[in-house]
Amino acid sequence: MTSTHPRRNAQVDFETGRITSLVGELVSVKPVPAGQAVSYGGEYVTDCDTVLGLVGMGYADGIPRSATGASVMIGCDVFTICGRVAMDQVVVDLGPESAVPAGSQVEFWGERMPVATLAEKAGVPEVALTSYVGPRVEAEIVARIETSEDMEALGPRFASELRAGDAVVLTGELGAGKTTFTRGLGAALGARGTVQSPTFVIARTHQTDSAPLLHVDAYRLGEEGLIDDLDLDLAGSITVAEWGAPLTHAMPHWFDVSIERASGASADPLDDEADDPRTVRIRAGGSLPVQRLLRLTDGGNS
Repeated sequence: MTSTHPRRNAQVDFETGRITSLVGELVSVKPVPAGQAVSYGGEYVTDCDTVLGLVGMGYADGIPRSATGASVMIGCDVFTICGRVAMDQVVVDLGPESAVPAGSQVEFWGERMPVATLAEKAGVPEVALTSYVGPRVEAEIVARIETSEDMEALGPRFASELRAGDAVVLTGELGAGKTTFTRGLGAALGARGTVQSPTFVIARTHQTDSAPLLHVDAYRLGEEGLIDDLDLDLAGSITVAEWGAPLTHAMPHWFDVSIERASGASADPLDDEADDPRTVRIRAGGSLPVQRLLRLTDGGNS
């Protein structure tokens, strides 16, 4: 079976803007006989019966054309790219006894496969690999937050990128730091009044030096119809929505921000100000261009 929309994922470091991992999907597998020519030009020919795997990523997604013969990791095993790298795909030789299923994740580089391995084999600088996110690749920015002050300082990094009609959707358990983030963002925007959790009023608007800041807490709503009844001015505001998933049906695009507290954290789990580590994952929601997402990072990557 072949996937028509293969996964293409890049993880990007928030501080450097560099890609720390690039993974794709094994979209199909096929047994082939010895003597089978592979990819454009037939430059690679199988020397025995084997199983080939098609990976739905190519040079348009950041895999160098010169990566033929480079290693990738699938599960716990290392395999080799065979044949030419095409725009949309590469082929890997899985071996004659392979039981690797379609749908498996393929790591070009990351936690277990150093980027230096691919760079050396392809004859390209590491920075050329770690600074390019292809237009079809789903990017996820990862930030490590150590203190509540760091969480508050994260908000201003969004301020220069946000304008009327933009939204930030925040998810995370109680005490994750959603309101702390919003307070930092509000300060950077010049928000009037105290930015605090709008749990009981559901939505609060702060005038700023640019567009109004609409701070929403959708925790007690949960249904799209109830959200619609509020008649919120999403188009004319910069919206920050805590527990905001029910709002996204009315948004053309948004910054999707997920906050995870470290497991086993000793601090009060309901304390938004607690100084225990968080991992923040930022993705593009809806039609948000990936380059706008990447401008949040120090590396710019634009």
